[in-house]
Amino acid sequence: MSSATGEAGRRSPRSRRSAETRERILHAATEVFARSGFHGARVADIAEQAGIAYGLVYHYFRNKDDILAAIFAERWGQYIQYLHDVGRMPLTFPERMRRLVHFWVETYRRDPDLMTIMINEVSRSYEFLESHDIGTVMIAFDAIEAMIRDARDRGELSRDLDPQLASYVIFGAAEMVLTGYVMGTLRRTDPETFAHDEEQLLSLLLHGLGAAE
Repeated sequence: MSSATGEAGRRSPRSRRSAETRERILHAATEVFARSGFHGARVADIAEQAGIAYGLVYHYFRNKDDILAAIFAERWGQYIQYLHDVGRMPLTFPERMRRLVHFWVETYRRDPDLMTIMINEVSRSYEFLESHDIGTVMIAFDAIEAMIRDARDRGELSRDLDPQLASYVIFGAAEMVLTGYVMGTLRRTDPETFAHDEEQLLSLLLHGLGAAE
């Protein structure tokens, strides 16, 4: 075995531990930000939640703004990837919308703390959006718009539908439902109710408020 290979092998456990510690900090910060709010949280609170020394947090992040930015970049990146994956699948428009609606609701069910941060500290924070590239956020709108445009061109949607406007309507509806979950104004406690919400939201997005014919 060459010395370079041996050195890489020796570094590997350390690299894994480093990655695990970084993820531990992000996970702890997600809980702390959701519980105390970004401005009410302290780096010391994050370190305590993660079970690590206070100073170790600064080995990975400059400050809590840097931590929030990392949470957004990594989780939002995963979301964008999912949107692109759905857009490439050979599905009808209703099938694509069903997958997206399920993804939104299921993300809240699985990780309400993460959704709380994405709603309160990112999407509804002018301070955060002003300090970050708005284009990164708009990529999600572009992905939905592309699905709508494709469905319109295939004759699944009205020819005079504006795909850009429709993408705002879809995101707006989803965001308000998720905001209701986060704020507790839409109280949901069991899987059956969440499943019913998915069906209702999907029906509204596809058919509007009109009575079924």
